[in-house]
Amino acid sequence: MATTPLNAEAKKAGTDKGLIDAVKEAAGVKHNEAVERINAYVLNGYEPPITAEKVMGNGSKESSLDHQEEADDDPFALDNLTVDGTSMEDLGIERPILVVPVTKPNPQDFFRVHPNPKYHLVARVLELKAEREVYLVTKAVWPLLPGETKLVKLVTYQTRHGGVALWPLKLAEDGARENPRNISARKAAELGETKWVRMQANMHSGSYDVVTSSHIGDPTWTDTPFQDLVRIAFGDGKLIDSTKHPVVKQLLGE
Repeated sequence: MATTPLNAEAKKAGTDKGLIDAVKEAAGVKHNEAVERINAYVLNGYEPPITAEKVMGNGSKESSLDHQEEADDDPFALDNLTVDGTSMEDLGIERPILVVPVTKPNPQDFFRVHPNPKYHLVARVLELKAEREVYLVTKAVWPLLPGETKLVKLVTYQTRHGGVALWPLKLAEDGARENPRNISARKAAELGETKWVRMQANMHSGSYDVVTSSHIGDPTWTDTPFQDLVRIAFGDGKLIDSTKHPVVKQLLGE
């Protein structure tokens, strides 16, 4: 009986007599069938290095496709359910920040304050208490609204659940008496730069009490630029940059 030769692709892949003998032994077949298995393995596009185990397991793409089709037919096929450990980052999936609340931390949430000064901003805001809305006022407009704006330090903070927000910490106005609640809030924010903090109002003292935790892992801060966080927080009409703004007209009785 004639001996089946290796094809050109198999020779190029470096297949030798040792591999043929290994395939013969593993499959219990004759020389010609072993060579045919190797040729089929190479022709179907598999990459070197070639081993007997690979040839026996992947000698034909058709068999693997048939197996996949069977798996696709059964919704509970294990091949369709097994998780391979691929992370969302591996898939290129991102979670863009769509909402940035402007508010102090919830008294039931632990939070951390971004330690980078680039994520802080001293500015003027206008609060509509009835609507519970905070508006950012540009430096060209706030002098035109005497008594309506407050001097604040906007700091970026994050809850243990990953939510990002801006906290308008009230600062002392020139010549104004300091409020104990505002002082304790600023101290809590400063402490939050290095520790997880939970802040609750103390009605008796008119200030805030804080508790800290050392058992929560360090936060993973967003890489979204601070300017973009401000834009998200005060978009949709919450930036007052003109006296024609609807809120200004409302305050002026227009």
